[in-house]
Amino acid sequence: MLLETRVLQDSDPDLAGLLAEGFEVVGESWGAVLTVDRGSGSAELPARLRRFVDDARSRGVEVRELDESDAAAIVALELASESDFPYTPAMAHRATTADEVREWPARGRRAFGAIASGELVALCVGRGGDNDFVTVARPHRRAGIGTAVVAAWMLAAIEAGESAFTAGGAAQNAGSLGMIRAIGFTVDERWLSLQRR
Repeated sequence: MLLETRVLQDSDPDLAGLLAEGFEVVGESWGAVLTVDRGSGSAELPARLRRFVDDARSRGVEVRELDESDAAAIVALELASESDFPYTPAMAHRATTADEVREWPARGRRAFGAIASGELVALCVGRGGDNDFVTVARPHRRAGIGTAVVAAWMLAAIEAGESAFTAGGAAQNAGSLGMIRAIGFTVDERWLSLQRR
C-alpha cells in the first residue's frame, strides 16, 4: 500500500491541519548549526575540538584523514553498520560503495576516520561545513570515538576557511544528538515526517 508522506518543520502552519486530516507523525529529525567565532574567543572551538581528538589518541586510537586507499575499510564499516542507522521518511542512510568513496574528492567531500587495533571503527564525511554522516562501529559507540572523527573533520574544515557548520540526524539517535551538542552545535530546527494511508 502506497503511503502519502509529508515532511515539514514542527513550526509549519500546515501541521495542525494535516494532523486533523488523519496524518500521523512517523518520524522526527533535527538540524543543528555551529558558527566559528572569529573574534576574541576564536581559539576556544579549535582547542575543544583538539581535546576530543587527543582524548581518542591517548587511548591508542589513530585519528586521520582517509583517502581512496581506505575504500575497502570504509565500505566494510558502512555495511556492518547500515542496519543500525535510524530510518525516517526524511532521513535514510545506505552503505557507501567503493565507487562513491573514489568520487568523494571530486565532489568536495573529505573523510576522517578512527582506527583501533588496525581496524576502521569510525568515520565522518562532510563537504565544506556540511556534515554528511557519521558511522561508528557498534562496540565503539559512546566512547568518544565518533566525536573525535567529527572534531578532526571540523578542524580541517576550519583550517580550510570554513566558518559555519551544519549537521542533522534522526531524533531517535540520542547518541548522535548528544555528540553534536557536546561539540557545541545548537539544534535550530526540528522536522516531522507525517504519513497517511
